[in-house]
Amino acid sequence: MQSVVFSTLSLLVALSPIALLVAALRLATWRQRRQLAEIARQIAVTDAIHGALGAVVSPVVRRSFWGGWRLTIPVPLDRPEIVTPVVEAAYGAFSESERTRPGRFEIVLTRQERPVPRRAPVLVPARGESVSWT
Repeated sequence: MQSVVFSTLSLLVALSPIALLVAALRLATWRQRRQLAEIARQIAVTDAIHGALGAVVSPVVRRSFWGGWRLTIPVPLDRPEIVTPVVEAAYGAFSESERTRPGRFEIVLTRQERPVPRRAPVLVPARGESVSWT
């Protein structure tokens, strides 16, 4: 009886590194598929919004741990004529089953940062140097 227990235990110890390696590879594959799904969905949502309105916003799509979708869109909240079509276009990029399942889909609107106006660069000659090329 002891030899059976000993041989079973030694077999488990010998196989544990292989099992850990397989588990790590499966976890890495799961994570990579999840990231690729997020990227593909973000491209689809961005294309839907840009197709409807042009490049007015850049949404961020994340997958929750339980498989739901969280769509964060920075929008100009003071311009409802832009916010409503953006939400409608983003909403339409998801299937009916994804949108209607409770807790599996949410859209979060955040305030869009105003772009900082850029000034044209000014060339300033170094001390004692001329700007001319002659």
